[in-house]
Amino acid sequence: MTGPDAVLEADDKELAIDGSVLEGGGQILRNAAALAAISAMPIKVTNIRAGRSKPGLRAQHLAGLQLIAEVCQGKLTGGTIGSQQISLRPQHLTSGHHIGDTKTAGSCMLLAQAALPCLIMAQANSSPAEKMPDGQTSTVELRGGTDAAMAPPVSYIEQVLLPMLQRLQGVKASIDLQRRGFFPKGGGRLVLSAAALPQGACLPAINLTNQGQVTSIRIMAHTAGKVKESVAHRMVEAARQNLKQNLKHIPIECKTVAETSATAFGDGTGIVMVAETSTGCLLGASGIGERGTQAEQIANTAADELVEAIYSGACVDQWLQDQLIIFMALADGESRMSCTEPTLHTRTAMVIAEQLTAAEFAVQKPAGRHQCWQIHCQGAGLPAGKHG
Repeated sequence: MTGPDAVLEADDKELAIDGSVLEGGGQILRNAAALAAISAMPIKVTNIRAGRSKPGLRAQHLAGLQLIAEVCQGKLTGGTIGSQQISLRPQHLTSGHHIGDTKTAGSCMLLAQAALPCLIMAQANSSPAEKMPDGQTSTVELRGGTDAAMAPPVSYIEQVLLPMLQRLQGVKASIDLQRRGFFPKGGGRLVLSAAALPQGACLPAINLTNQGQVTSIRIMAHTAGKVKESVAHRMVEAARQNLKQNLKHIPIECKTVAETSATAFGDGTGIVMVAETSTGCLLGASGIGERGTQAEQIANTAADELVEAIYSGACVDQWLQDQLIIFMALADGESRMSCTEPTLHTRTAMVIAEQLTAAEFAVQKPAGRHQCWQIHCQGAGLPAGKHG
């Protein structure tokens, strides 16, 4: 997967990563920093978001890097807004208490994505001041946008990513959502808790090759602030009618929540829907309220996306597809995932994983019209608590 343009020269044993390759966005920073922390590999990332209208680090990217640097007790240089080059020198990855704050409406869920692999691969902390009751559970208080555009909402992480990691790899992680936060002020707050693997243990390989039959669907919508509660009911009903028409005879559970000033900051609304299958797959879709866009349109766009994912026969939706790549790379053994055509985010995640670990990815096109793409990964088999 690694191409000649993906690696630049680096000084003093730093692995150089071109931040403009493929997707060329913040995902490169998040995945590279997490894998660097886990493998204790010093990195230098250049050309950060070079192709964006506002290149370089934005507030949420910097917050993510600062969080990872804190988690691995590393040294971060170049960590300023607008910087197009950073270096990270990891030290010791240990369990403990941390805080990540975007200080904006930037998604704190992207910080959660970056931190989670580090937390489960950390070494148990022996410091009495930091030690959790079991010595291995870390907590990260995250602040910012919980339901932001261009990022998975908190309910997706809660309802899809974490349960799938629990089923596939035994990952023990949870989210305590204390307050939702929306554009433009953020103000959300949650606590991510994750138990580290036993020292020396590896994540098992992932096997996602049989979607099975859809057995149930859950639809959840929320409103907050000045957004009327009826908006959530309209979204849920539009989504329910869409799914009922396209996926007959499948039980659909609906739920709406009117957040209070104690459980949400600012005005916002959103919808998340999750389909569960007979083989334990979870496929999700979501929509965030936008000024000038009808509630029904938001709901139908998300419902259409879910229906498309189900009819594709894939075991993951397009969002979970790229989120699982880092866990496949860390795992011991060969992982397999049936999916739709790999997204640019997925291909970027594979390139970065191959640069920073011994993992090897291969992508197989569908052999027939009604078959799925396949992603295979010979994982690096990195043991927990043995690095840094």
